[in-house]
Amino acid sequence: MIKRLLILIIFTYGFCEGFAQKITGQWKGIFIDKSTSSMHWGGDRCEYTLELEMNGTAVSGYSYTYFTENGKRYYTICKLKGFYDAHTKYVEVKEIQRTKTNVPVNVHNCFQIHKLKYTKQGNDELLEGTWVPAEGQDWDCGKGITSLRRRVLNDIIPGYTKPVIKNNVATKYSTKPLTKNHLVKNKAPQKNIVNPVKKATVIAKDNTAKTKSTAPVIAREKLLIRKIDPVVSAIEEPVVVPLPAISLPKTYEKRISSIVKTIPVKNKQLKICLYDNGEIDGDSVSLIFNGKLLLSHKRLTAVALNITVDLDNEDNAVNELAMYAENLGSIPPNTALMVITDGTQKYELRISSDMKKSGAVRFLYVPDKKEP
Repeated sequence: MIKRLLILIIFTYGFCEGFAQKITGQWKGIFIDKSTSSMHWGGDRCEYTLELEMNGTAVSGYSYTYFTENGKRYYTICKLKGFYDAHTKYVEVKEIQRTKTNVPVNVHNCFQIHKLKYTKQGNDELLEGTWVPAEGQDWDCGKGITSLRRRVLNDIIPGYTKPVIKNNVATKYSTKPLTKNHLVKNKAPQKNIVNPVKKATVIAKDNTAKTKSTAPVIAREKLLIRKIDPVVSAIEEPVVVPLPAISLPKTYEKRISSIVKTIPVKNKQLKICLYDNGEIDGDSVSLIFNGKLLLSHKRLTAVALNITVDLDNEDNAVNELAMYAENLGSIPPNTALMVITDGTQKYELRISSDMKKSGAVRFLYVPDKKEP
């Protein structure tokens, strides 16, 4: 009996820990207002990203909301907190503090609570559910549904089409309904996909009878989209060549290093991959390792910047890699997702820099001690 109970405890603990690892990371998609048919400052949906970090049952992180109105790109970044239930795979997060925004002050910028369920469909990991306004807000903030997909390293999963959002803004940004032209409300570009279908038929080399059927056309269309998706090339593992470090030019002003994390590592050579962590907004950075320049004026995108670094060979030596902001892009500060590979061990962390401080990570070289 005691043995069975012990096995159950171990299984439950492992399940909870595994689920926590599944939720930690970045999730991108949309939220949609389902509360009313009236328009609030343009429409009924927004692009939405959750960046989640697990600590026990507690959830922390940031939310990123994006939309376009009258040709201008708007954003809001909020700090959030919440909790998760490993047994039901339920996650609830609440926006509690607005850290960055360029939304006009006359627009009610609402905080939201998102109530989500984790599921996995094939290779796709999803967080889906509903959202409601946070308590204590006196205006109409709406309510609706949320659909997010895990952002996968090196690519956004092939075949995934990013939601088209043209001047459509959910009631997170709530004003009195405006009298404006609503023709921009997500017209599906159905006729634009007719021409590629013929190409798909040639590629397939179908020798069967040429009968017109709707279902095969859809299948070929999806196949063609996957083949021409330019993101697919990013999946291939790049060849990483060690870069020679050069002395730091005097043009690089001294900035405060903000240490994100200190990581004990066992190998003298590490592989570093750096991605833009949110909206691809033109962030440009340089990488400085132990006071020497590794990369200069490189743009952060969804495709990784790949480098290797050779650590100081001495035991317990501290090595520092800093991300120096060359600009702030259109959405400050510069934020990046850094993936460090130490042999078979991988570490994933978020790092940010601005014009006053540089986000940095320190590596503590602690090799395995060989037995005599």
